[in-house]
Amino acid sequence: MAAALPLGVEQFERLSSYPFSTDREFAVGLSIILGHPESPASEAEINRNDDLTLQAKCFYFSRKENLTPPLSFLEYKAWLESAPVGAASVDQKATPVLQQSSTAGSSSNNYTEKIAKSSEEPAYPSSFAHIVELITTGQPIPGIQQIPDTVLTGHDTPSERPKRRKPWENGTGSEGLDT
Repeated sequence: MAAALPLGVEQFERLSSYPFSTDREFAVGLSIILGHPESPASEAEINRNDDLTLQAKCFYFSRKENLTPPLSFLEYKAWLESAPVGAASVDQKATPVLQQSSTAGSSSNNYTEKIAKSSEEPAYPSSFAHIVELITTGQPIPGIQQIPDTVLTGHDTPSERPKRRKPWENGTGSEGLDT
């Protein structure tokens, strides 16, 4: 496992230095997640370090760089918290790049659409870890409708209209005839 650690640290450093504020595709995807798809996310929103933004950055960077397995949001967050000196030096290197205007051309929105599908409702908990915690402890998840596990019996009603006859069915009774 010690051999995997430098690779993870290297990927986290690359993620920290990635110019997200110049990436129009990321800005559009983040704006959809944040609930205002009509305008791209602002630089202040992109540079936030809340769970939702960091999770979106991990997801986007993993897809953009074709990382298998994708970067773990929880490991990245722990890395940011445990190594503030290293992270700060990486962020200081990335700051001039982050302050440039957004001039990157946009490519396909496949990645941003996948991010948006998972987080469109603002009533849901903001982090995946929080959702996992709620599920494992058996607590209800805000914004999710509870559906009973059983089918309700006794609520069915018999048909009030007679069965409609097919054109080839010739019978003596007038039951079901439309005339």
